[in-house]
Amino acid sequence: MRADSWILHDLPEHLFDDWYNLQIFTEYDLQVATYYWVRREFERTRSEQWLVRTQPTLDLANGKTVKPDVVIFKNTLPYDVFELKCHLGGIRESSLNADLEKFRRLKDRFNLRHAYQLVLYDHDDVWDLAYEKESWMKQYLTFVGANVRRHAHGRMRRGYGDARSRWERWK
Repeated sequence: MRADSWILHDLPEHLFDDWYNLQIFTEYDLQVATYYWVRREFERTRSEQWLVRTQPTLDLANGKTVKPDVVIFKNTLPYDVFELKCHLGGIRESSLNADLEKFRRLKDRFNLRHAYQLVLYDHDDVWDLAYEKESWMKQYLTFVGANVRRHAHGRMRRGYGDARSRWERWK
């Protein structure tokens, strides 16, 4: 299954809907929602060679391990990994940079197809997450932003003000 298009376009909209419906407040909520939507996509295709897990412990050798937020396994081997960030109170680039080292170590250890850094955020500008990519990142790492305030093309989302007020009351 080629999930790139679905991950880049449909998944961020599902996550926005979950935020709008008061189901995402924290990074843990984002992890649960991402796990749900990815599993649902694979179940829709009825493929038995795929497995989706949250925070599996992956051995990097020499006794070191990492726990990516969501991992898609194909025939028991890690295939795609997700690191998720929930920045609904402001964007903190330092937390994003820490994921880059984790991705590099995972690429060195496993023959992963792809890695995704997905950020759910609230900002008046549409934030371009595409860093200046180093050579090891090309064809391997994709940055996905889901802005709860604005669509990817910059237009304000319908109902944002009311949704944000409701979200503030419940957080």
